[in-house]
Amino acid sequence: MTNTAAAPVSRFSPARTHAHLWSLPDGTGLHAPYGQLVIESGTGRVCCHLCGRWYVSLGGHVRRHGHTAESYREALGLCRGRPLVAETLSRSIAARQREAYRRSPELRAYLAVGQELCMTGQLATLAATAHTTSPSSELTRLRRASLDAGRATRAARRDRALAARLRDLGFNDLPGYLRHAHSTGASLRSMAKTTRLGWTKLRRELDAAGIATRPASRRVALTP
Repeated sequence: MTNTAAAPVSRFSPARTHAHLWSLPDGTGLHAPYGQLVIESGTGRVCCHLCGRWYVSLGGHVRRHGHTAESYREALGLCRGRPLVAETLSRSIAARQREAYRRSPELRAYLAVGQELCMTGQLATLAATAHTTSPSSELTRLRRASLDAGRATRAARRDRALAARLRDLGFNDLPGYLRHAHSTGASLRSMAKTTRLGWTKLRRELDAAGIATRPASRRVALTP
């Protein structure tokens, strides 16, 4: 690939570049991380991975590097539907499209076919059939981030529920409850039922509270 670009036509300050900090497996130097579209703080412009210049829109610019917008996304690990434009321009385009949809009965009728396919699930089936390649690096990263956020949300919800149960029992924290329950001879089954913790998690919390427990192999009989 040839990393050559003309100065962008933009209302912002002249484009600037920076050094290669990343690279593709074939050794092509990159000015932005693979699988990420870097946005300039303050201007909202997007960075070209191949030359490091900042643009309001990369769609036309990437042709200077021998790419179409589609091939650029694929080569740089971006989602197939990732807009290669600044957020302000993306919002402007979306607003124009909404207005065109509102004003044009023909456009609404044309798009109604796709909407029907979407509602019946056929569009997802067609998309899966058309795209059999592995998901892009960006999509994988976004999916992983979504899963991690979901796990964190569920964990926080469980922690709040546990804290509420402990408050109802008159304890400020889990170690305090566990020490009290252990000192009164409560069984592990009873502690697990009260805290709604799994055996592995309960064992870790008991160890953290300094409460000696029997090895897991000897507690199997306690499992329901």
